[in-house]
Amino acid sequence: MDRNISDNQEENKANHFKKLTTEQLEKELNVYQTMDSGMLADNIARELSKRKIINAVTTFYTNLKEHKNHRFMSWEHCFNAFQSAKHSADIDYLSLQLAFYLASWGMYRGSSGLLWKDYKIHAEIVNIVKTYEDIHCGPEKEIIVSQIPRILDAKNEIKEYLEGVEYIRPTRVGQERFKISPTDTLITKILLGTLGCAPAYDRLLRIGFDEIKDAKIGKSFNEKSLKSIFKFISDNLPAFQQVQETINRNENYYPIMKIVDMYFWEVGRMRNPELVETD
Repeated sequence: MDRNISDNQEENKANHFKKLTTEQLEKELNVYQTMDSGMLADNIARELSKRKIINAVTTFYTNLKEHKNHRFMSWEHCFNAFQSAKHSADIDYLSLQLAFYLASWGMYRGSSGLLWKDYKIHAEIVNIVKTYEDIHCGPEKEIIVSQIPRILDAKNEIKEYLEGVEYIRPTRVGQERFKISPTDTLITKILLGTLGCAPAYDRLLRIGFDEIKDAKIGKSFNEKSLKSIFKFISDNLPAFQQVQETINRNENYYPIMKIVDMYFWEVGRMRNPELVETD
């Protein structure tokens, strides 16, 4: 095949690829990669990536909405509460919403220090996140890469607070004191549920990271990993925007980082479905 393809021919090929099934596209990709036809192979790869993102997020969201009172709805309730002008000053109500969302998302297991505290432990976290309105995502304000330092500032403040929280629980030798462990998983779930500015770095999401060979997203919640996520969003923005627009027609707002979270979580679930029971 002549590699000096005109722009018009390239566009026609791209439109042709959109009409093919995913299985047909994968076969075409192998053919063009063998022929070293870089431009066409890139077009096919982009179309495949777009479909995978849309299909994965749609699967997650459809399962969520088809089952009444699904536990993952707790994110929506929590995020909406933090979006609401009506509840913005009600620290107690927001603390309760945050506590139940975290419980629904696995943060109140038997090994968790939060299990030994009531919901009011989150009042200070609510106060902290309320000082980060500049990274509070909404219909008119998405998080951007230049705000990574602010995301990490919020992480550090929440971590510092939680590191100072003690709890008492019974052991074989009697009542003992412990400190809450502010893991990346806990902190990112807090940020996702309140500000919507970062995905939740739980086990399935990290497995999902492994499936994206070109992205090389680090598994620790830090500047390098966030930059890789923003790069992945930029490289696949049409797909993320398309599925986000579809979801947001239902009068709820799902920020772009929530869409990213749903995508990687679903990819991780498809790879290791047995982990859903313990996630």
